[in-house]
Amino acid sequence: MDPYKMNLILRVAKRHYELGMSQIEIARAEHLSKSTVSRLLGQARELGMVKISIVEPKHAFVDLENAMKDAFGLDRVTILPDVVGSRDVLRKDVCTALADDLSRDVQDGEVVGVAWGHTLSVLTEVLPKHIDKKNIKIIQLNGGLSKALYDAGADHIVRAFVHCFEGEGYLLPAPALVDTAEIAASIKSDSSVARILTLAENCRTAIYSVGTTGHSTALYQMGYFSEKEYEKLEKLAVGDVCSHFIDQEGRIASRELDARVVATPLEEIKKIPNKMVAAVGLDKVPAVLAALEGGMVNKLYIDQPAAAEIMRRKTAQKKSDPT
Repeated sequence: MDPYKMNLILRVAKRHYELGMSQIEIARAEHLSKSTVSRLLGQARELGMVKISIVEPKHAFVDLENAMKDAFGLDRVTILPDVVGSRDVLRKDVCTALADDLSRDVQDGEVVGVAWGHTLSVLTEVLPKHIDKKNIKIIQLNGGLSKALYDAGADHIVRAFVHCFEGEGYLLPAPALVDTAEIAASIKSDSSVARILTLAENCRTAIYSVGTTGHSTALYQMGYFSEKEYEKLEKLAVGDVCSHFIDQEGRIASRELDARVVATPLEEIKKIPNKMVAAVGLDKVPAVLAALEGGMVNKLYIDQPAAAEIMRRKTAQKKSDPT
């Protein structure tokens, strides 16, 4: 595009968006038709000269947020409305809220642990271009997926956080789940894996979502479980946190299975002082509630329907068990 046309588009955009001039006023000032002005404004958006964002009002659900903080002893709850009925839009809104808080929650010299999955992948898309912190180490909290057909995106997620903080990144070079406890123990003793697990002991901020149970989950689809094994697990577990399957109280659902997991131990995750958890959808409610009950959340980012259902279940639980 020639410089004259580029400058004209820029000038029209500035008149409209910065000076507040109407299209008719711009047309008169530039000796153009109104339709030409409209077309030039469209080109300004297409070329990236103009970026339009919708800023949602904060604390629209302050009563529900406070109720959740009190019920579960949380430091922060941020609840987002389901405005357009789209899970993808809602997930992006929830992740954006978490991303906006990173600059105040992460401090210089921290070890920051991240998990993997769809929600964390969306989070990487809305991370700030740069957060001005020094000497940040980014570690992968749990192993990835070992089959080429399935991609957990763990390396991409770690790289995105490294780029955001201009820090150092450490991948956990192992699958999340292996065939036997003996294999898991052997992998954890490897120096490259042991180094990450040692760094996790000094982790101050952890960022993750929760997984559900079901035959559509990646670990089941990869064939780590027989049908009989998974049916047994579904009776015990309501979801997973960083590949650790948990029951409704937030405890390890199966010690035998957990011994096969290659990840930061659940007890170590619980000790992390700043646990930032993002979750979207009613199907996540049992797992989120279990994580809350088990002390695996400090700061929760969630949609309003899921938050309301969690509080409904918590209230019903109190009524049925007054002690």
